[in-house]
Amino acid sequence: MADASKRNSAAGKIATPRTGSAPPAPPMLDTLEALSKAIGARIKLTTTAPHLQTLEGSLFTACTITNLVAVNTRTGSVNAANQPGDYHIVPVSRIQSFQITSLAGDGAQSITTAQPSIGPVDTKRLREREETRIRKLKEEDDNRGKGVSKEAQEIYDSLRRVNVPIRWHNAEMIVHDSVIITPPYRPEDCRSSKDKATTLTRVKQILEGERRKLKERESATAPRKGG
Repeated sequence: MADASKRNSAAGKIATPRTGSAPPAPPMLDTLEALSKAIGARIKLTTTAPHLQTLEGSLFTACTITNLVAVNTRTGSVNAANQPGDYHIVPVSRIQSFQITSLAGDGAQSITTAQPSIGPVDTKRLREREETRIRKLKEEDDNRGKGVSKEAQEIYDSLRRVNVPIRWHNAEMIVHDSVIITPPYRPEDCRSSKDKATTLTRVKQILEGERRKLKERESATAPRKGG
């Protein structure tokens, strides 16, 4: 009975997010302290923007030295220690909110002494996911125009969506490595060498069509005047 009282008391000290509107990010030290008492528990954790995501799984660790937490989102038996986990490393400073959905253990241990089942880490999968994420971030950065207008980026993105090989060179768009589109990115702003006349004509047609689609979407979403 005494053990149950201690467990309930400890569980009551764990911070949980408020319902309703998006809660403010909890102080980092308070978050880390609360999570360090919940090792092994099932938690639901939401990170901050711009890479907003929600992770749900068992809390593997909360390190007070590196200010990092590890969440194992791999489903299955908590006692299957011989199965690899799917671990996500999250800086405490990026935690927007978290909620403990269930305590660790089988009821015979308190939340402050609970230990997670430790299984082998699938390092190959972690490396692949890291490499994929790095490639995606690099691709996003390469395809984001530097110092260009919102309209210019929309035109660029629309051409990419129809599988037109395109890249930025300062404020110019390079298509098929042979056609240059200069601001303000109209069909008449396209140029190429004489031997690429066929490609130039095709790019102009595609550009004209995509600009027309953008204007149609813009007109459809614009608020109507009057009643």
